Amino acid sequence: MPRLLLSGGGSAEDSFLLDQLLVQLTARGPMLYLPIALDPHQRPYASCYQWIRSVFTPLGHDCITMWSDISAAKTEEDLKPFVALYIGGGNTFKLLRDLKQARFDQAIRSFLQHGGIVYGGSAGAIICGRDISTASFLDHNDVGLEDTTGLDLLQGASVWCHYQSADDQQIFSLASHLQHPIIALSEKTGVYVQDNIVLAVGFEPVVVFHHDIQRTFPPSSVVLIE
Repeated sequence: MPRLLLSGGGSAEDSFLLDQLLVQLTARGPMLYLPIALDPHQRPYASCYQWIRSVFTPLGHDCITMWSDISAAKTEEDLKPFVALYIGGGNTFKLLRDLKQARFDQAIRSFLQHGGIVYGGSAGAIICGRDISTASFLDHNDVGLEDTTGLDLLQGASVWCHYQSADDQQIFSLASHLQHPIIALSEKTGVYVQDNIVLAVGFEPVVVFHHDIQRTFPPSSVVLIE
């Protein structure tokens, strides 16, 4: 029963409803936080840990562990103590490269298959889609990633974060190029995915783009991808 929570990448106030849902689903069980999409030279990981605690401690969840490096033979066995995995934002290309190089993408799949919950914020949400080319309008591919195939956990759809209506034409063009749907999340919205059910969670609608149409789904509604 794969369970995903994907955020459009806004502030703690913007993602409050999705964060609250995560706390409810985990029953405040141990959560692992990965800030590795960020450059530690630009933002020290210690400050990232302070940030995530500032988000979840007021919600009653303070059992949070941070890993700043997954290259040291981290495996699915290492994930077993955790109820949820929170993958933070940053550079999507760096994040996907690091996950694949460490083969941690496979550990994430196993974690989901065995009942774990994955929360992705911004870059962490985008990698859960079929292709991370949707990040190319915001992130630079400084790591030279060639294979942009994501984890593909969303019925064959990709994810666009920080969505604004001004992005519509770029998204239509990309959906036509990729030949699959794109789920667009503004900073004030997100989705909760369980098996094949996708629910809009947040303060603004979720928009799904195909090559020729877009469909809007208000908060608390079921999002239809096909």
